[in-house]
Amino acid sequence: MFRMLLGSVLFAAVGLAHSAGSEMVQDPGFKLGGRSAVELSADWWKWAMSSPAEINPVRDMSGAQCGTGQKGAVWFLAGGFGSSKIKRSCTIPAGKHIFFPVINMAYWPREENNGFTCDQAMKNAAMNNDTALDLFVELDGAAVTEPKKYRARTRKCFDIFERVPKSQMPFNAYPSASDGYWILLKPLKPGKHLLKFGGRYNTTSTDYGRMVQDIEYEISVN
Repeated sequence: MFRMLLGSVLFAAVGLAHSAGSEMVQDPGFKLGGRSAVELSADWWKWAMSSPAEINPVRDMSGAQCGTGQKGAVWFLAGGFGSSKIKRSCTIPAGKHIFFPVINMAYWPREENNGFTCDQAMKNAAMNNDTALDLFVELDGAAVTEPKKYRARTRKCFDIFERVPKSQMPFNAYPSASDGYWILLKPLKPGKHLLKFGGRYNTTSTDYGRMVQDIEYEISVN
């Protein structure tokens, strides 16, 4: 009897831990300020490509640049370009939703374009996500359940260089497309938080087909 009771208590504790992580995540079909995960994913890529390499949050290995280019009610967190194992520290203002990719791809045309279409961009962005493996999201030790249900695929193409300053002479990168797994966290309580996320692709595709993401953030909410 004692063993059965102990097992039940342990199971309940583990269940609560897992649900606690998921409770901080907006449902996949959310609308925040009229924007869905699909629309935010396009905005995230425009943000990710808008800064030069020396201050780019995706290339940053410490978190020192996590505030670069942030605006509005949603705070973007970066993964890494290609396979990445990164630990960062980031201070985020209280009241901000937090949006980030578990793992994702984006495609856009070369400068000369050569007839590259929106359908091609979307197909290429999707190629590795169908077989993504080992996706994980963990907030303060609590796992988010079923991260694969948070897939978001752009259905309208965009220009990934839209936010790049004209002084840097970006070319028109329409049609760009994004596909991957995206999480929107509700605003975190003030204080310290630990966020971990990542996964891996499992294809023979030469386009990041074996990419692995393993990202950790120490977050201070003020």
